[in-house]
Amino acid sequence: MEDKLKNLQDKMDKTVLKEILFENKHKQNVLKTVRLLNKTSNFERTKKHRYSLRRKITYSVCSVALLFPLLIGSAFFSPAMAEVVSKIPYLSKIFHSEPINRIIWGELEEKGYEINGVSGNASYILISLNGSEQYFQDVHEEVKEIAAKILKSNEYDRYTIKVNREDDLEVPRTSEREKAIGEALNRINDQLIKLNFNVLSYGTSYPSENSNKVIIEIDVPNTEKRVEEIKEITNEILRAKNIESYSIKINKIDLVQKEKEAKWDEIFPAIYDGLSAKKEYNVTGFAYSFHPAPLQIIIKTSINSSDKDAPEKVHIIEKTINGFLNSKEIKSKIDGEPYKIVIRSKDKQKIN
Repeated sequence: MEDKLKNLQDKMDKTVLKEILFENKHKQNVLKTVRLLNKTSNFERTKKHRYSLRRKITYSVCSVALLFPLLIGSAFFSPAMAEVVSKIPYLSKIFHSEPINRIIWGELEEKGYEINGVSGNASYILISLNGSEQYFQDVHEEVKEIAAKILKSNEYDRYTIKVNREDDLEVPRTSEREKAIGEALNRINDQLIKLNFNVLSYGTSYPSENSNKVIIEIDVPNTEKRVEEIKEITNEILRAKNIESYSIKINKIDLVQKEKEAKWDEIFPAIYDGLSAKKEYNVTGFAYSFHPAPLQIIIKTSINSSDKDAPEKVHIIEKTINGFLNSKEIKSKIDGEPYKIVIRSKDKQKIN
């Protein structure tokens, strides 16, 4: 019997490895394309109000994503399979699963509901419906019930479900000044590219929420020496558009470090989504910082620093994250990148 279980485990390991190798090979092809595109286009958007020239590049990870549901489903029929599945880190299952908002959206659309979008945060799932007020009144309870069943089947007990009608949402109006700034940014980017500047990304930010002073931000490689020329071109176009009260910030980007950081882009969502989906983790927010080194993974919680069971709750979070990051698959992705987990209490104290 032990030999049979071992053979079963070996077969599964080989299957998983085969699928992962296929996925990695496909990702390498995508990464190669991205590197080529970076010569004339932007990095992925990293800030609010940032603009990107690079078209979205997608690739299929369906083979690997489907593998885990199949394993979990078969676990109900095989004690041996159940034992294997129980050894898979929780966050690894999240990593290979479709995001919960897409699962809910897909099932609702398949059932014929008029869905505008599914979004949310660490505490709720928001489902927006199209259609008339009468349609909303007729179906919103059904929609909520279907979503609740999906969350329950995935053992996600943290989220509440909200359903609204798209027409009820207020769409922020764009001011004439914001339109002018947007047009100026596009003109600046076109002009810089025409003059063979490598513009990685560009956008705007504000010193504070109510400030009228706009900061024009332009990202270029750290090898770019013509910073003053970039500022001159930017100033000229902004003045031509009669835009006042602004400053220009040129950010020099280390492309090698940027690519190194990009390896974490698919890992961070699994950590946040997985921890925020279950009450036992008490997670309310997530952040990270690569500077200063090592990478800091910051977990915000609702845990009171004075709670007597706070150390136990912290240990559960740390164990879950470390189990995921130390799995063979993820270790190979981050290539030994050092990291530090910082867990913060409800009162913003470091508690680990």
